[in-house]
Amino acid sequence: MTPTEIAPQELAGLLETLPSGVKALSLDCFDTIVWRRVERPSDVFFNLQAHPRWQEAGMTAALRAKAENRVREEKHLLHGIREVNLLEVYQRLLPDADETEINAWCDVELEEEVASSFAFQPVLELMRAARRKGLRVLVVSDTYFSQPQLKSQLKHILGEQDAALISEVYCSADHGVGKTSGIWRKVLKAEKLQPGQVVHIGDNLKADAVSPSQFGIAAHRLKRLPDSIEGQLEQRAHAGAQLLPEVRHEVGLPSSSHGVLAAHFEQGHASVPYRIGYTALGPIFHDFSQYVQEQLATVSTNGRPAKMAFMLRDGYLPALAYAACHNLAEPPPMLNISRFTANAASLRSKEDVVRLVTSMLSEKSMDAVLKQCLFTPQEIEVMLGQVKGQSHPAMALGRMVLRDDKLRCIQTRSASLRERLYEHVRARTHIEPGDTLVIVDLGYGGTTQTRLREAFAEELGVTLHGLYLIASRTEARQKDRTGLVGPDWADERLVHTLTAYIGLFEMMCTKAEPPTIGYDERGNPAFGTATTKGQQSATVQEIQTACVQYVRDAVATPPACRPRMSREQRGWQVAAELGRLIYLPSQEEVACLSAFEFDFNLGTDLVLDTANLEQGLAEYRREGFGLLNRDFTSMRVSYPMELRNMDVSLSTTLMSLQRFGYGLRPSDASYRKESVPMLVANQNSHAKQVTEAVATHDGYYTLHLPMSSTFDASVLLGQRYEWVQLDAIQKVDVHDTRKFEPLVIGENVFFDGIEQAEGNLVKLSQNGMMFLPACSRQDQEHYMMRVVYRPVREREAVQ
Repeated sequence: MTPTEIAPQELAGLLETLPSGVKALSLDCFDTIVWRRVERPSDVFFNLQAHPRWQEAGMTAALRAKAENRVREEKHLLHGIREVNLLEVYQRLLPDADETEINAWCDVELEEEVASSFAFQPVLELMRAARRKGLRVLVVSDTYFSQPQLKSQLKHILGEQDAALISEVYCSADHGVGKTSGIWRKVLKAEKLQPGQVVHIGDNLKADAVSPSQFGIAAHRLKRLPDSIEGQLEQRAHAGAQLLPEVRHEVGLPSSSHGVLAAHFEQGHASVPYRIGYTALGPIFHDFSQYVQEQLATVSTNGRPAKMAFMLRDGYLPALAYAACHNLAEPPPMLNISRFTANAASLRSKEDVVRLVTSMLSEKSMDAVLKQCLFTPQEIEVMLGQVKGQSHPAMALGRMVLRDDKLRCIQTRSASLRERLYEHVRARTHIEPGDTLVIVDLGYGGTTQTRLREAFAEELGVTLHGLYLIASRTEARQKDRTGLVGPDWADERLVHTLTAYIGLFEMMCTKAEPPTIGYDERGNPAFGTATTKGQQSATVQEIQTACVQYVRDAVATPPACRPRMSREQRGWQVAAELGRLIYLPSQEEVACLSAFEFDFNLGTDLVLDTANLEQGLAEYRREGFGLLNRDFTSMRVSYPMELRNMDVSLSTTLMSLQRFGYGLRPSDASYRKESVPMLVANQNSHAKQVTEAVATHDGYYTLHLPMSSTFDASVLLGQRYEWVQLDAIQKVDVHDTRKFEPLVIGENVFFDGIEQAEGNLVKLSQNGMMFLPACSRQDQEHYMMRVVYRPVREREAVQ
């Protein structure tokens, strides 16, 4: 018979298609009936390392795996079989242990297997339907567990009532043969059935589909997840291995989402935004919602429960997910407190103003700082005019802001804004003196909480407590905020890695409304102008809808089919999934999200691109890793997405740079260099020199040349190459390579012996040169020449 493939969503209708003579439903056990809450089965061994018995004996996951392999190899050599049982494995591990001790070790592993396992809902429902139809339900498993051991596990995992659905269990460890080596004969004989009376389902192509089909048994391979989701989970494991040193060293990599994804996600009916929301953001915010509920129960004041509010705009999706997770009729309270209003409302003293100015002020942010200090547009224009032309305008502006008259103005306006903000908070949360207000947000340093903490305590008698998805340590003994990924277990470099390029993730969590810039007398928020694209809002809404649907599906899953996860395990898998989304996005995710825009929400109109795939590639060919050296006014917020689009090695290198805190100078990124001869000359002398072009990307090289007001320069490309592809010839600011202008051939730069063939492909004679005449003294002081090219064919003499 020919095996077929079946998706979990198709299992519900399977029994209706069976021939009338079928009497038994045979099922694989692991990854079919029973799934594990870890990414791969061997992760269970890493979790066992925390058990006192393992720690006392110095046992490791690697030793456990090696022992099993050795026993299999020896049995194959001596007896021609590879099937082993758990007792034999531990006898190999502990050759001096007696039977009682060996059994105790086996019990420890069996207990961990039960703790790590959950029932897969679609298969469990299929088993119930099969028994209602009068079919026997068989379990046929390739496993080192014996029949009594596996029966006991199934009883604990499924519960007594559902475990009773199983008519019989057949284990390869008991019979010495597996599914590919003859166990089907034993099963059919014991059950007194013909092959045509059995249908089998399992996840392994060879063992569960091909092998039973060869015996005449109708077999279906359970396609647990679409290939794209399998690939995503694999990439999550890669990210987790790089971000979490404890994973597969001290603990296994947790994975609680694959059961819900397999049961409910249908690839063919999902758009890319829906897939992003359901498969990536859904698991993250399901974990976060559970964490918030657990932590909220621990926060109280004088025996009174804390009050809670989610911070808009980024807290919008977390609020929706929380409502879905806990079956709330309405979303929890949400506060329109932006970074801008939190900063501006917190300026109660000169020290507050100094703190704000020193954290933000630069020559490019002077306008934004003055807006944060609540000066009017007319006042800002006058103040900027007064410092214009000074040698250090930002410093001069900072001192101006700190004059007594300016400080009085700032503090008065800040107090007025703060009172309106209080009205807004009272209206949304009904806080009273003595309350604790828990604010929930993505994180990270808790700027809003930090800015307003003292004011709320002193002026309202309200304590602020923060619950964040990611929390960075801001104080030595930080007690007023925690994070699912937080300083109690996550080091600062991990937090930095996850937040350095998190702007895109923030935009997917944001409410589709302009930034909050103030409040009226009743506390109603006043909004600025919309700054991002309307199409982006529609995509975000689809992502958020899918995220909430995942949470609903996860909550609706029966208890026996839910993985049991600790807080730490939730944090690890959130870090892995978020790291994957940022640094290792799929091709479809890149195509969908690269056009997003990000606004800073600091009272300015500054909007940054998330990514620009074409521009990023061009810049990387010119600058290599130097393209990441951007200030906040010109950067793009998702360089990892651009690098992943170019080459996975680049995005993983960037992840490594962030995670382990080391630097990489662009000049050190590659040892590949090309020596290019050049000639410098004036009316009195000339000299031949050699300069070096540095490899960047895609086979391109960048050549930097000084510009001189006293010498002409000729780059003797023809002596080195016969054919090259010229990408750019530019005049570049020596202090800021982002500032450049193209040099025009025939005006600023001249070709001799260089013939343009097609596009930017040129052919060079032996004497072909690129001539750069002497420039002005001003150009010499401020600019250099940059040539970006790709060698196509070297001259034979050079080779």
